[in-house]
Amino acid sequence: EIRRLPKAQFGSADAISPWDEQLFVCDGGSGRLCGVISVSARPWTEGSDAQPVAHVEAWFVDRRARRQGIGARLMRAAEHWACLNGLTEICSDAEVGNQASLAAHQQLGFEPTLRLQYFRKSLG
Repeated sequence: EIRRLPKAQFGSADAISPWDEQLFVCDGGSGRLCGVISVSARPWTEGSDAQPVAHVEAWFVDRRARRQGIGARLMRAAEHWACLNGLTEICSDAEVGNQASLAAHQQLGFEPTLRLQYFRKSLG
């Protein structure tokens, strides 16, 4: 179930690494999850001066369960975990074109820090 949500939304289940991250889930009933957030303690992250820093590695809410406060409750759980572990800041990222995620972050008090464009070049 933890891998179903990101795979259903983005075609890949690689967004979550349960071995290195703290997971919080929302039970949607009938053996299905309707949301998951994964947070880790990173030594540093782009756009933050805090070291170490909590970083949201993945945050998914099933499309049918959105706009019900599930994402906000998951984020509060991640923030609580960060505070319990002595971390003073939580960071996250979203693709520039993901308007729903950008809006959700800002609605929950996140401030944009910087925008990056990743590049690639085949060497073969």
